Order: sequence, then C-alpha cells, then structure tokens
Amino acid sequence: MRALFLPDYPEREFYTIIPIFMRLGWFATQDVNEQFDFAICWQDSTWVEPDAWLLQIAHSKPVLNIRCIDISKRRVEEEFVNTFERSSFVNPLTFEGRAVCKFDENARGGEIVELPVAEARKDRVYQVLIDASDGDAMVEYRVPFILGEIPMVYAEYKDQPIDTIKTRKRSVELRPPEAVFDSDEIKKIVAMCAAMGLDFGELDILRSTADGALYVLDVNKTPGGFGIMNRVKWEPVQRQEAIARLAQSFESGIQRMLSEFV
Repeated sequence: MRALFLPDYPEREFYTIIPIFMRLGWFATQDVNEQFDFAICWQDSTWVEPDAWLLQIAHSKPVLNIRCIDISKRRVEEEFVNTFERSSFVNPLTFEGRAVCKFDENARGGEIVELPVAEARKDRVYQVLIDASDGDAMVEYRVPFILGEIPMVYAEYKDQPIDTIKTRKRSVELRPPEAVFDSDEIKKIVAMCAAMGLDFGELDILRSTADGALYVLDVNKTPGGFGIMNRVKWEPVQRQEAIARLAQSFESGIQRMLSEFV
C-alpha cells in the first residue's frame, strides 16, 4: 500500500503516522504521478488551505483529513459546544477566578491567569481551569481517532498545573475507550470529529473531578508521541501494543474507505 502526502510530508520521527506505516510495511510518496492507493492531507499547522491536487484526487480516491482545515481553539470550542452543549470558554472581563489563557493557534501551550482582566488579548482564548486530579497528579486523556473509531485511550498522568498547563508527564496507561467514556460520550466524540472533518488525529480531553463532565480542549491532525526521546513515558510493551492497535485500526479503516470507491 502506498499513500500520497500533500502538501507536506511527516519528516519528524515522532509523528504517529511513521510507526503505523512501518508496522504495516506501507510506503509514501509526494509525487502525484506515481502510483498510490490513497492520500493524506498533511500539514502541521492550525489553518490549512485545501490543496488543489488533493481536491481533484478526492473524486476518485480516499483523501484523509481533506476537510480538516481549521483546528484553532475557537473552532474546536465551536464544535464542542454544538456537540456536548457546554462551553469551556469564559469571559475574561467578567469571570472571577483562575483560568487558562491560550493562543488561538494550536500547540502553543497556555498560562494560568487570574480573572477578570481589564482588557482581553485578541489573539488568545480564555478557558476554564479544569480540575482533573487523581491524587497528587492530574489525568489527561489523549484520544486517537482513526476513520470513525477510537482504538484506545492514553491516560497520561502529569504533575498538577501551577502557572502553566504544560507540566511534566509521569506515566501513561493504555485503556479501552469503554473503560474511560460511556456510550453517549463516545458517540459525541465521534460526532465532534466528523464535524471537524477529522479522519486521522488525536483529541485532548479532561474529565472534571468536580462533576464528571468531559471537556474536549484540543484537536490534533498531525499527532505525535512515539519518538525515541519517549516524552510520553511509554513502557516498551505498552508502546508496542499501542502501535499495533493503531496500525490495525488504520489498515481496516483504509480498506473500508477503498471499498467505497470501487
């Protein structure tokens, strides 16, 4: 199996797509004149302009993430509100207490601030600071999504946030989605991914300790986490199992998509 990557290519080794392809023995190309079975819209940026070649190819072959062109915090919040009927955003001029101030752009981190403020920053969003504690740690759910399915969930245990939301990871556990979310939550996560145009990627989700409510805070269409620096804190057996499950889900999903174009 061979995939066309446009407009960019996943050159960095920690991208999740790399171990998936290595596990499956699949290949990649960036040459539209070369034979390929399906395509992936690949660009590690928040906003993407649809590629003209990919739009043309989509008439005859599967093109993953071709509709996922905006993963900004505001876009994610829009679909989160539509799907879960609750909001993670707060008004920084009127809300009182601690909150998280983030760039609207994806993967820029965030700082914990005291609200209200006299003037809101236009390039930032303000979200509720969610207590997702488990003992002296916080738990963040990293949720892979592959062609309509959630193959597993990574429960990442981290230091509690103090002044920034990027904190030290302690450990990670693999869990089946049914052990983390109920059936209604799974349906809503899948629906939100569909609304975002996400075929392949990961979500960052927190569950409030106070009331058990879920909050989808980030969507990533070029996920990583399997690099040899092991910033996720994988145990070797866990890492192998995760890659195997991802590869199985990816292969079966691609086969389903290809059958629809026959």
